[in-house]
Amino acid sequence: MPSYLRLSSVAALVVLATSALRAQECEHCNPPGDTTHARVRVLPAIGLRVGSPQKASVAVGVLTRAEWQQHGRDYSRNIAAFVEPGLSGARGSVAYVQGIGNLGSGFGLAASVMRTWKEPWTMPSNGTFVGGELLVFPLFLVGPRVGLFKEVSGGGNLKRWFLTADFGFGL
Repeated sequence: MPSYLRLSSVAALVVLATSALRAQECEHCNPPGDTTHARVRVLPAIGLRVGSPQKASVAVGVLTRAEWQQHGRDYSRNIAAFVEPGLSGARGSVAYVQGIGNLGSGFGLAASVMRTWKEPWTMPSNGTFVGGELLVFPLFLVGPRVGLFKEVSGGGNLKRWFLTADFGFGL
């Protein structure tokens, strides 16, 4: 393919992409009730938790956030990845978090891997577990987290499922 055809093709793609992006900015093109455009940010994520099995833990990670306003309410969707070392275990999680309103309310679903040590609450020590968790934030990013985990390695019965529960602030 001659170079002038390649250059023309690239220029046409740039023009089409620019037109498509501008169409997203059109105030009259949005559905009724949309008052702002979604903004995307990358933010640090932190959390403090107390409960089973880690006893006490601190979560540190990164959160990718899309936020917008619709029908006069604030909304956000977040994807978070974090590690959470604790007194009796550590976990790594990837979570989808849906924020509702402007008072830190929302919920989340997480896929997690956990390793326990030093006599954890309600689970065998020195085990590795995989599972899912539900996070609920009624106000100010404070609320419970409940999880269901299956042991995949360790000294316990590998066919058992374990329920976890804790309470805290943040992820």
